[in-house]
Amino acid sequence: MREPSASGTYRGLVLVPPVFLVASVTLVFGLLFGYSTAMLAGVLDDVAGRFALDTPSTEAIVAVLVFSCFVGAILASPVSARIGRRAALAIASLLAFGGYGAILAGPNLEVLVIARIAIGLAVGLSSMVAPMYAAEATAPRLRGAVVSIYQLAITIGILAAYAMPLFLSALLAWYQLIGIGIIIGCLGLAVALAIPESPRWLSAKGRIADAEAIARFLGVVDFAGHAGEHVEASGRRWTGLRIAFVGSVPMVLVMCGGLFILQNLSGIDGILYYAPKIFEELGFDRGAASLAATFLLGGVNVFATVGAIAVVDRLGRRPLLIVGSAFMILGLSGVVTAHLTGSAMVGLAGLCLYIAAFAISLGPLPYVMMSELFPSAIREPGMAAASATSWLFNAMVAFYFLSAVQTFGSVMVFGFFTTICLVTLLAGLALMPETKGVTLDEIEAKVLAGKPLRHLGR
Repeated sequence: MREPSASGTYRGLVLVPPVFLVASVTLVFGLLFGYSTAMLAGVLDDVAGRFALDTPSTEAIVAVLVFSCFVGAILASPVSARIGRRAALAIASLLAFGGYGAILAGPNLEVLVIARIAIGLAVGLSSMVAPMYAAEATAPRLRGAVVSIYQLAITIGILAAYAMPLFLSALLAWYQLIGIGIIIGCLGLAVALAIPESPRWLSAKGRIADAEAIARFLGVVDFAGHAGEHVEASGRRWTGLRIAFVGSVPMVLVMCGGLFILQNLSGIDGILYYAPKIFEELGFDRGAASLAATFLLGGVNVFATVGAIAVVDRLGRRPLLIVGSAFMILGLSGVVTAHLTGSAMVGLAGLCLYIAAFAISLGPLPYVMMSELFPSAIREPGMAAASATSWLFNAMVAFYFLSAVQTFGSVMVFGFFTTICLVTLLAGLALMPETKGVTLDEIEAKVLAGKPLRHLGR
């Protein structure tokens, strides 16, 4: 993919429509996210047995990747702002390729830890840059769906991670099952080289003609190049990070970070990272039975996310969050009931309902909202702050989930998750704006004018 010429005419040639090219970014890097974070779940007993790990050490092996994702998300803002979205995604791909390649070399605990650090940096970096690029390079009428493909790809990656131990454990060793992720690193590099740079990043660098040429190519009709300047209705100009204190920007920061905190504390990370162990607690046999139930959970996650993509730009963001939160409460209540009554199938049904509801609400919506609400002058640091917040709380759940179950019991832990979903429902009713079909420039004008959160969209 070539950059525009000096005349501002875009001369790159592609074999697919531009929207598909942009969607490939959220697809591939969503796969990287999902596969990388869930792959250890199905082989965790093999890893713990091979290296004689106790519960805290097992949690540490899981959490080291997530803590690295936190660091990667923090680095995402200065890296993507300085060298661009394409180069940042290429770096993430190379880190993932190197990490998975090292794991493939053989079963070594030190190598596994270092490789998971590299993969975590890749996932954290791309978890901010990929949704941001998709929002900046997609027309408003398709933006919600294209950004939501990121969450769909996460669920497909999770399903693939669950499928590997279930179907291939007789053929491949645990480290080979994990190392298959090297394929995603290769795909990520190919995508990063194929896409054009974000028109908004080019505009921020003063390359207005280039930015407008790529915007026309991508069909981003709401784009207006302004080299990083933002103008309020009063005509006052804001530049740089001073915009972080203008209008509703502080509340946008709180809202986007808060959505990710609620996402992680709703229980999704504990369920995804330790699903086979959860099903053993519910009464499923260890091994094939618990892995099959886990695979079913992953399948529900994928199909529900497909539904979310189909309706996010029709029904809107606000109804999905409200309805999804309500059904998440019902699903987790079923899990609590299952632990109290000893009914494994009730627990499976409750977890499937919870996963389906999560997939249409708290799964994709934080990514969609953060990609839409931050003004372009603060988009990199704002989204990096939201992503880093997400990974920090993700790491807390990964590191303490098994210990919390041992200390407080499953009923208390899942009861806490249910309470968080209730808080999400109330927050959605009170604060969630509706941004479907609204251009980024229109949203930005309302944010800078200080409109309340509830009224930043339509």
